Amino acid sequence: MKNRFCSLFLMIVMLSGCSYVSQGVIVATDRYAENIPKDLFGDGTQEVVYLEQNWDRYDSLWFYNTTQGSNLLPYDIFLNMEQATNQELFRNPDQMRKFRFLTQRVSFDNPDGLPVGFVKDTYQDKDYFGFTCAACHTTQVNYKGTGIRIDGGGSLADMEGLLLSVGVALQATLDQEDKFDRLSKRILRKEYPLKKEAFRADLALLLQQHQAYNDSNTPRHGDKVVHYGYGRLDAFGRIYNRILSQLTPDLPATDNANPSNAPVSYPFLWDIAQHDYVQWNGVASNHGDSLAGFLGPLGRNVGEVLGVFGTFNLQRKHDDVGYRSSSDIRNITRLERQVARLESPQWPEEILPKIDRPLAEAGRKVFYEYKCSLCHGDPSTFDPRDPKRKVIAQFFSPDILGTDPFMADNGIDARGKSGFFKGKQLPGELPNSSKKFGETTDAFSALSRAVTYVILEPDHDKGFIRRWSERLYDLVGSFASNPIKKQVKERHVNFKTITGDQMSAPKMLRVYKGRTLNGIWATAPYLHNGSVPNLYELFLPRCTDEEIAAGKACRSRQFTVGNREFDPKRVGFVTMTPAEHPELFVFDTALPSNSNAGHEYSSGVTPLIKLNERGEAICNAQGVCEREFLLPMDEQKRIALIEYLKTL
Repeated sequence: MKNRFCSLFLMIVMLSGCSYVSQGVIVATDRYAENIPKDLFGDGTQEVVYLEQNWDRYDSLWFYNTTQGSNLLPYDIFLNMEQATNQELFRNPDQMRKFRFLTQRVSFDNPDGLPVGFVKDTYQDKDYFGFTCAACHTTQVNYKGTGIRIDGGGSLADMEGLLLSVGVALQATLDQEDKFDRLSKRILRKEYPLKKEAFRADLALLLQQHQAYNDSNTPRHGDKVVHYGYGRLDAFGRIYNRILSQLTPDLPATDNANPSNAPVSYPFLWDIAQHDYVQWNGVASNHGDSLAGFLGPLGRNVGEVLGVFGTFNLQRKHDDVGYRSSSDIRNITRLERQVARLESPQWPEEILPKIDRPLAEAGRKVFYEYKCSLCHGDPSTFDPRDPKRKVIAQFFSPDILGTDPFMADNGIDARGKSGFFKGKQLPGELPNSSKKFGETTDAFSALSRAVTYVILEPDHDKGFIRRWSERLYDLVGSFASNPIKKQVKERHVNFKTITGDQMSAPKMLRVYKGRTLNGIWATAPYLHNGSVPNLYELFLPRCTDEEIAAGKACRSRQFTVGNREFDPKRVGFVTMTPAEHPELFVFDTALPSNSNAGHEYSSGVTPLIKLNERGEAICNAQGVCEREFLLPMDEQKRIALIEYLKTL
């Protein structure tokens, strides 16, 4: 009888096709997505469906629920803390939806019913609440009551709003004795009231640390604070600041920080493992032909964990190889391997209006007429379903694109005090090199050293033999699973091929990447900073007040962000008015870091670099390149191009 039961169990597991059985043997087809008939933004769902992206239901849930080592708050405090203005729990689903996180029902590996991307992490015998990759890289669009869940899509989450609200709730808990008393009883239980005052001191320290983080990451432009809103985050700025603050722990966090004032849209994840370079500015390499390349995908992911509240100490302990941290290298390696399998979502004609194929064919001709393939790749030569696909990124300086420069500038300009790293070897230098950290450093070099030595130090929650054997296994596995590990190292900047030392020159890193366009229909708003609400407006110009007053078709100066209802004609989210739903965020393109200018090729505003027959920029001896303007696109071509982009 026992053998029969074991055989039956193994058969069920095999039939499930599950690579990670931690989600349970039987998993709901809707992957425990919660349906909300109508939320505070006026849209909702009667059902949630998933598109074919080469992940099954087990893969999605494993991605949602697998920790990477993020430790924002003690887990019991997150579970039991109340909202600042009432007695509802902070994690109440209505509040989580207000921040546009995707709420989930209780499941085997999510017993507390946390939203997508929220997870419990255990580090040094303590439980923490933190984020998984899915918090920022899972999205949903709604259409007439059907929610279309998209794995790897850029989230609509207001992460800044959530983190600010955590600080307000902690402060209210300490200020209001009845609120503090309720939290104390929930957490201390039988030890209440004996340890109440000790708990108060712990909570006050937690608030102090969290507030220091919020203060050092204020998105300030001089005297003006420009909040991110929904679907954006200055991840690089916040990662840099976490590293700098850990280098100088005796200083206030604000004394060694830069304004986190360059938010960008959360990027989609399909094709990320196949790119030669990733991030909006392409600063992270996926190459595998050197030590730095060996750490490429693993390095960028560990850097992300340190930024999203991984616990770490950049002062090396005696006999340690590197720096101790909560970064879960094993899970990070497995997550990267799984993301490499992710495919872009195809337009679901069974849910959204069917694609007009003759119109799409006309749009395909417009696509090539306006030379879109030069920057974004040629769809006719790129199979998004090919597991061995390789994407060679094309980069362009903000001056050429005409787009908002803040993210590109901050990525290379951010600096701070070197602290513990002063006198240490700079990243990529040989041990006997005289190139060392001085009193100050650029933030990227500090991040590079921190990441390298965090990766080298094994997990001290495990025994000596296990920690070292697992770390070596993970490093080898990370290299072996890198799809482009044999790619020749070069960068393609402004239609020039850059190799050698030139690749690290500041002007070669002050760039933005032309992303692949497969699945682009599911990634609104557009441009790197999310300043254009839909594809239709992307092919319109940015206009002056006089042009708008004259009735010219232009990009929106202001629009709302936050609702999920999809507009299949313009391809983006339906724009609602603040009067209808005051909780929506008003995106104002006149504010710093919010500019919607640039990439106006189809309007005859942004010039293209002229190329020779080999596809190289035609430039003079001083490096000034010839330009050409395209004719403004008429309405018929604009509509046709949008129809074609739906097919990618």
